[in-house]
Amino acid sequence: MKTMKKALAIFISLSICLLVLVAPTSAAGSRKPALLTSAGIEALRDEFDHDVAPEAGGHALDYAYYSPVGHNDNTKYPLVIFLHGIGHADYVGAQLDDSDFPYWASAELQSRFDEGGAFILLPRAPEHKLIYWGETLIEPLRAVIDDMLEKHGDNIDPTKIFIGGSSAGGEMTWNMIIAFPEYFAGAFPIAGTGTVTESDTLYCSDVAIWMIASKKDPIINYSTITMPLWNNVLKHNSQPQNCRLSSFENVVEPAGGSASDNHHMAKVVTYDLHMLDGSTYPNVTTIDGNGLKVNLISPNGMISWMNGLSSDFDGITSEGTGNIDVSIFDSILGIFRNFILKIVNIIQRILGL
Repeated sequence: MKTMKKALAIFISLSICLLVLVAPTSAAGSRKPALLTSAGIEALRDEFDHDVAPEAGGHALDYAYYSPVGHNDNTKYPLVIFLHGIGHADYVGAQLDDSDFPYWASAELQSRFDEGGAFILLPRAPEHKLIYWGETLIEPLRAVIDDMLEKHGDNIDPTKIFIGGSSAGGEMTWNMIIAFPEYFAGAFPIAGTGTVTESDTLYCSDVAIWMIASKKDPIINYSTITMPLWNNVLKHNSQPQNCRLSSFENVVEPAGGSASDNHHMAKVVTYDLHMLDGSTYPNVTTIDGNGLKVNLISPNGMISWMNGLSSDFDGITSEGTGNIDVSIFDSILGIFRNFILKIVNIIQRILGL
């Protein structure tokens, strides 16, 4: 009897082991555990890895990225790209150290994605060489995205790539969706540029665009730059219901105090358009492309907007600068522009911005 019981116990144990070995791996259960926001921004920054893309257009850009992928994880995750403003990229990793966007790697924000997480990509313009975001970096930045797709493509959903940025990063966001609209399901330019023409918006007519602007922005005038650009988007975009404009009065920090000025709205996106306590950001009105007001009730924010978007991109990468032709004149103009931006960068540092 004892021998039979022992044999039965061994059989049951072996059966359980066999079931564990052959059972399909649960993608949800194998995601990399994310840190809570309470861990602090420094701990979340430490969750990012660093890499360098192949040279393209004369530059090899370095970048920081967060991967949600765990052991034996076969989930296809979105890729969210955030581009820094000027003065935040003087050294390797500066775009990470000078940003709170790593909060998007937190458990709270990662869990808002339908897939349970997302890749977060923070490229760096080579500001240490006095080179800032602009048309001359379109090809190098495309190479960064291509590098992520090549190295992490098994876990990236190419139909769920999003790009956004603040100030100069907002300008570069426009450059990228005009140059390579097929790459992106959505874009979120913050305090973006006034150099985008109506014909430019034709190129990115299939990209859902969420513009974030302030009526009191001292750099990007709301009446003469933001509204004409928004109206041009509405004339040509194929999905106005998915386009949005968030218009701020006085911009505040997530903790409730006034922001350094009404040009810096990046932290609004940093916290997915909600204050740290989950309440709605004050002094802002959001409308869609049909003129309907959008009420953002926590936790619904930019991530919930992304969940409803996708593109037809098949992951086959491109070369060059796409729909933008960078001429010799543009390169010379870029050198002059970079010189001006360096002066602005120095002034920013003096003022502590």
